Amino acid sequence: MDQPQPQPPKPAGAYARTEQIFPKLSADDIARCLPFGTREPAPVGTRLFTRGDRRVDCFVVLSGSIAIKDTALSEGETITTHAAGNFTGELDLFNDRKILVDGVMAEDGEVLRITRNNLHRLMSAEPDIGEIITRALILRRMGLIEQTQGGVAVIGERRGGDTLRIERFLRRNAVPTKVVTKESADGARCILTHEATTFPLVLGAGEEALTNPSNKDLALALGLYEDPRQGVWDVVVVGAGPSGMAAAVYAASEGLKTLVLEAEAPGGQAATSSRIENYLGFPTGISGQALAGRAQVQAQKFGATISVPETVERLDCDSHPYTLHLGSGAVKTHGVVVATGVVYRKLPLPRLAEFEGNGIHYAATALEGDLCRNEEVAVVGGGNSAGQAAVFLARRAKHVHILIRGETLAASMSDYLVERIEASDHITLHRNTEVSALHGGRALEAITWKNRVSGATERPPVTHLFLMIGAAPNTDWLEGCVKRDGNGFVCTGADVGDAWPHARAPHPLETSQPGVFAVGDARAGSVKRVASAVGEGSVCVSSLHQVVSAAKDGRSLTQ
Repeated sequence: MDQPQPQPPKPAGAYARTEQIFPKLSADDIARCLPFGTREPAPVGTRLFTRGDRRVDCFVVLSGSIAIKDTALSEGETITTHAAGNFTGELDLFNDRKILVDGVMAEDGEVLRITRNNLHRLMSAEPDIGEIITRALILRRMGLIEQTQGGVAVIGERRGGDTLRIERFLRRNAVPTKVVTKESADGARCILTHEATTFPLVLGAGEEALTNPSNKDLALALGLYEDPRQGVWDVVVVGAGPSGMAAAVYAASEGLKTLVLEAEAPGGQAATSSRIENYLGFPTGISGQALAGRAQVQAQKFGATISVPETVERLDCDSHPYTLHLGSGAVKTHGVVVATGVVYRKLPLPRLAEFEGNGIHYAATALEGDLCRNEEVAVVGGGNSAGQAAVFLARRAKHVHILIRGETLAASMSDYLVERIEASDHITLHRNTEVSALHGGRALEAITWKNRVSGATERPPVTHLFLMIGAAPNTDWLEGCVKRDGNGFVCTGADVGDAWPHARAPHPLETSQPGVFAVGDARAGSVKRVASAVGEGSVCVSSLHQVVSAAKDGRSLTQ
């Protein structure tokens, strides 16, 4: 029998799964697309769209070809060429963000222009074609990210706090990103070209280089930010973690005008999990980032608007529609879903703030994993997030130390994670142990930990410390509006007690304020699991729909 021949290595810049990334529609598929578009002649050189445009249409190639070019950091490198049967677009067809590439006719031909509204109609009317298109758009963005095409370059110190902040914001918002140190050859060339003296420097986010931009300024330059001030919304979801994204998907799919406000990036704390293995339907596990990305695509496909980064300062619930006061102004809505989740608590240690981003981390994603290669790291915490972080980091770091204040992980961590930790030669569990000091110059170089029983101390050369200890709810913006428990978690359903002075009983996930619901980790008594958060987000929409319908009909929210 002939032996299979070895395949040549894939050239740099080549995409995997090309048949799914660049599928060719059949003659029957195109015939079904025709009623949703307009046939247009397109001579060679016709520019169909340009990087930075918003609300670009989708083009199906009927004849000729379209060259897709990367003009962000180059002179116009061709990423791919769409021939007859192919179609243009990637994830920005589902939102109002600036597109990342140029599209130019490479030869004379004809195209079928499908507007965004008609594309949504096509995908609903022809679900098999919709599946082909959706899969291709997702994989194309993944390809751009993997090949760092159509994105930006960040030049700075590899362990610099602001460099990491910018890189984390870009990657979590699915922007193709290339990071180079200012000492590298590429970095030096960029510095000379732009006469830069302050870092980090961001190139490709606009016509001018950006010097250490804030997340908001970066979002504005890249067109990530979508203005939420668009009349009265049916539903505003505050927070884009699993519970918030589930609420957005179900609300938008039921025809409610839905806005999602998120301070950093879709996914919440779940997006920082390297792999979630106990989520139903994913037997091999799924990364938190992948889960967040899919949820975002679903919500936008149904018409939800996601505004990032946007912080809610307070909720005014004295009149209806309710008013949410933001950093950029205010929005009005008939219904609110509180899905702001929680944040990990910080250790009361000197120099903690100094080392945040320079060795102190609150998430263990691929970005942090790359920083930890062949170095000693420590993870503080005994929950599932800490366990997932330790298992993930053990594949990259020289050694991982887990520090817990108690005797065992069994009470707070899933068995499958405990078993992996115990079986790993690269992980050591330190019981009854807490961090007592941090050491280093500009970046963390070592820590001191102390055994709470024996009093013995050690000072290992830990250069990266991951803090995953307890959680505080992000609910201060609700002060004076809804009832919270002693720890700041939002009370819902029967737990609102006397704070509900109305004739009808509150809906199960409704707060003390009619039409304001709380889901996920911010809710008092919630189960801190991704599946539970998704369930709450989806379940609350049926009750929310009733309240919003009453408000729009001029009826009382408490009827």
